[in-house]
Amino acid sequence: MKKFFLIALLITNFCFCQNNEDNSFETNYKLLLENLTKQNWGKSQDLAKKLLDLTESVDSMQIQKEVVRHMYIYSTAGLLNEKKLTQKEALKKVLFLKSKQMIMPSHPFNSNCYVNCTNLKDDEPDTFFTGVNNTQGTQIFSFEYVKIKNGIKESVNELEGKYIQLRGELKEITVEGNMLPRFKLKFINGDYKIKSR
Repeated sequence: MKKFFLIALLITNFCFCQNNEDNSFETNYKLLLENLTKQNWGKSQDLAKKLLDLTESVDSMQIQKEVVRHMYIYSTAGLLNEKKLTQKEALKKVLFLKSKQMIMPSHPFNSNCYVNCTNLKDDEPDTFFTGVNNTQGTQIFSFEYVKIKNGIKESVNELEGKYIQLRGELKEITVEGNMLPRFKLKFINGDYKIKSR
């Protein structure tokens, strides 16, 4: 989870180097990161939506939009897990993001892990699977599948222990699970970056 915020901050710094004219975005983004760190899901969702409204029509803020879209889903998942939203309400809040590009936070690749980590989908060798949880790993927020458009070049051994950052187009979003409701996200046209740490 800490890696989530570190990567988000690095992406944001990169974005601001390119386009430092919008102080409103920068101020609200910092507030969003603070509230995500505190797991204040309602405030996080409000801030993410405000940032999406601010950036949606700005072509030069593509990277920011892609990062914040995922943060919006993550915040909504927090509200769903705390039973502050029903499954139907949560799904309705995120459906507008279908067919949008997103950048997801980096997670460590671990072939024997399903909590805040990435591995390969068993029956689809060109698809990464990430189990996304809260900081403590006690709540499931989403199962995310990213189909890589040009295939995954590295072996499991080459990926093991590395951090994987994924990007893709959201093809499908559903809610599953009754006791532990969570989003199921399927991305297509994906790509990935491998980071040592």
